[in-house]
Amino acid sequence: MTTPIVWDMTLSWNRMFRDELTLPRFKAAGFDVVGLSVGADTADAPSVAEASIAAVRDTVARFPERYLIAYTPQDIRRAQREGKLALELNFQGTGPLAGSVQQVAHFHRLGVRHMGLVWNDQNLAGSSATRGVDRGLSAYGRQLVREMNRVGIVVDGAHASYRTTMDAMSICEAPFIVSHTNVHALAPAYKNLRDDQIDACAATGGVIGISGLGSYLDDLEATPQALFRQIDYVAQRVGSQHVGLGLDFVTDAPAFWKLVAANPQIWPGADGASMPESKFFQPEGIGPLRRLLLDAGYSEHDVAGIFGANWLRICDRCWK
Repeated sequence: MTTPIVWDMTLSWNRMFRDELTLPRFKAAGFDVVGLSVGADTADAPSVAEASIAAVRDTVARFPERYLIAYTPQDIRRAQREGKLALELNFQGTGPLAGSVQQVAHFHRLGVRHMGLVWNDQNLAGSSATRGVDRGLSAYGRQLVREMNRVGIVVDGAHASYRTTMDAMSICEAPFIVSHTNVHALAPAYKNLRDDQIDACAATGGVIGISGLGSYLDDLEATPQALFRQIDYVAQRVGSQHVGLGLDFVTDAPAFWKLVAANPQIWPGADGASMPESKFFQPEGIGPLRRLLLDAGYSEHDVAGIFGANWLRICDRCWK
């Protein structure tokens, strides 16, 4: 019997949050794949993203017995067979493309395999869930969706506005994902999905990754019980085959909360006040989370899907 793959789709991996301890910690906790966010809508985004990708390659070169970069679904399966941690590269926002559709293929060659359209502010592709007028997906954003479909990069609606996600899902010709988010009906945070967004994502054949940041959950302690409630809501609504893990763990929580305090306009609270400081769901919590799902009546097959097989199915269908 094949051992189920355990996959977290979202881990910030820029200059501030890269370290030597977190990836071994995820592996020790039982993860086989971690999605590293190596680019975002930031100043000097193209060069920052390329430097972050180079840093991941350097890590793999130094520890080839521990890690490999996942370019294909077969790389994921090989990593598990060999006891390595597979590293999937992704962007939170299309800023690294610098307004060029042609750069999609360039970053695909460098290993990027899913790409968020927008991050914490509007960009050339569309509007953000965080602030500003929701104008939806731009003409450029539509070009990006089509080009990502063509080259084999999964289109991601995390952080994007309501209209931007709905517009993108309406034209996406492959399964659409929301790599890290939560449920608005349970926790009315600005970036959490409403029911019709959940339905639309599932209709594409896509997957919704449940985030572990307590501020976006219904529990500032970010407990396994809180993640279970989010997973159960989506699974009961559209099926367990449309749920995954996108924990959005941060390696240096104090540094993150300093960023939030310094930039309240891009990390607002649900009521317009500052975002409440919270804990992050810890990688070691997947054991208790698994038991909660099984105790609630989810089958081993269901849990295997939620923990990683659903992401692998997306990659089998989308990556080229």
